[in-house]
Amino acid sequence: LPHADYLVNASRNYRIDPRLIVAIAQQESNLCKKIPDNSFNCWGWGIHSRGTLRFASYEEAIDAVVKGLAKNYLGEGLTTPEAIMGIYTPLSDGSWARGVQQFIDEMK
Repeated sequence: LPHADYLVNASRNYRIDPRLIVAIAQQESNLCKKIPDNSFNCWGWGIHSRGTLRFASYEEAIDAVVKGLAKNYLGEGLTTPEAIMGIYTPLSDGSWARGVQQFIDEMK
C-alpha cells in the first residue's frame, strides 16, 4: 500500500493498466508476502533456475517490471494474461493467466 501511488504513476507513464501490475504481484507473491529475501521482487521478475533477480527497493522493482512489460510484452502485442504467460511463465498450465485475469476482474 505505501507504494500504490508510485506503482500507478509508473504504470500510467508506460500506458499500462496498473491493475495488471498488481494482479501479477498477487499471482506471483500474494502481494509481496512470499518473495525471496532482500529482493523486493513481488513479480517473480527474473526468478528462474539460473538465479534470482534482486532489486534495491520496491520502486526499482516496479520500474523494472513496468518498463519490461511495456517493451517486451505489451510492445510486442502480448496484451492479455494468456499471451503474456507464454513468455513470462511458459511452463504454466494456464493457471497463471487465469489467476492474473481473476485478480484484474476483481479490481474493476
